[in-house]
Amino acid sequence: MIYVLLFALLAAGVAIVLKRRSRRAAVPIAGDEAGVPTFRVAALGPRGSGKTLLLASMYHEMQVWGGRSFLLTAPRAEVALLNKWFSQVEDTGQDWPAGTAAADTREFTFTARARTRTGTLRPVLRLVYLEYAGKVLTEPEEPGSKLWNDLDTQVQRADALIGIIDGHRVRQWYDGEPEGRIRLQHAMTAMINRMLTVHKPVTFIITKWDLLRDIDADEDARLRAVRKLLMSNRGFRELVQEHTSRRVVRLIPVSAVGPSFAEMDDDGAVAKVPGGELRPTNVDVPLAAVVPDVFEQVARALDREKLAAVLERARRRSGVGPAAALTELGTFILAQTTRAAGAVGAFSAPYVSFLGAAAAELLTPQAEARAVRTERALSEAEQEVEDFQLAQRRVIRDLQSRVDVLEGRLPASRLDGGE
Repeated sequence: MIYVLLFALLAAGVAIVLKRRSRRAAVPIAGDEAGVPTFRVAALGPRGSGKTLLLASMYHEMQVWGGRSFLLTAPRAEVALLNKWFSQVEDTGQDWPAGTAAADTREFTFTARARTRTGTLRPVLRLVYLEYAGKVLTEPEEPGSKLWNDLDTQVQRADALIGIIDGHRVRQWYDGEPEGRIRLQHAMTAMINRMLTVHKPVTFIITKWDLLRDIDADEDARLRAVRKLLMSNRGFRELVQEHTSRRVVRLIPVSAVGPSFAEMDDDGAVAKVPGGELRPTNVDVPLAAVVPDVFEQVARALDREKLAAVLERARRRSGVGPAAALTELGTFILAQTTRAAGAVGAFSAPYVSFLGAAAAELLTPQAEARAVRTERALSEAEQEVEDFQLAQRRVIRDLQSRVDVLEGRLPASRLDGGE
């Protein structure tokens, strides 16, 4: 419901300005490289928590269509590195890939591409994924180093944050092993210390979820048991209890390898099972949640009575064409975001078309039908814009759907302040 109200609000606002602009110049195509919105994600986690495995598995899962309306691409050098890591994971005769060195913080640029109805493959949005070395997060800074300052800057710049919780340490803690509790508490405190001061959506990821499969046969009950354990950490508890009214906070269990590929050996280390088969689970959800979560957080900052009033006005609007209408929506959300919620990195001028497409996707079904009817009278250039914006909306729908499916299956994944 919050999305319907938000995007109804967006439908109200800036028609006069856009009508004047449309008389002077053609509407730019939102899929042009310079106009693709970029959402920055900062991933924080301790050394050995599985950040590299997660990233390799995440890209491997999303670089193909897989029933989605989009796929991810990346620069060739990044693809080569990700594929190398995945091959190392997949080969049971090799050790796990090495972790990220302190001076080797990695940034990956993923572009979501979708096909228009004419078959053209177009970039829709970018996700810049920054993976910080665990050593930077949990160990004292060396004299003269600027890594801590850089980390704080990147956290401030990010549109969404990911906190990696090592499932191996959770397993140890759950089994009563002091080392697991001590190491995990230390890592969580270091992560949360940086997260408490910024108002961004946060997704906590429990890696190596396969190691916890015997805690309870019901996965949601298993997640609730782990969540209760994590809530005993004061910082985690305060972030959940104090911030979930103003930000989106998730707890997503993932396995980069699946339930039958790895196990704990006699020494308590995670070892590959000879002949094991990779079957990753939930690895696509953290990236899928970024855009819906950013939009939901903006919605929380808007006045509800104003939303209701604008909703009524939006229902009476019918004279603006689809392309201009979507650009109006993006312009209005940009203004509202800056005024009501503070500057958000992804919401800047080149991205208004994408913002409008996201808004229109969650309007009433009649809006979709009106767009289809109107485009028949458009010029060829305008139809190209319309086709692309419809492709954008399919991508946004897919992203929201993936989040909805997870929440439906695992209600405990949405943190709301309770235990």
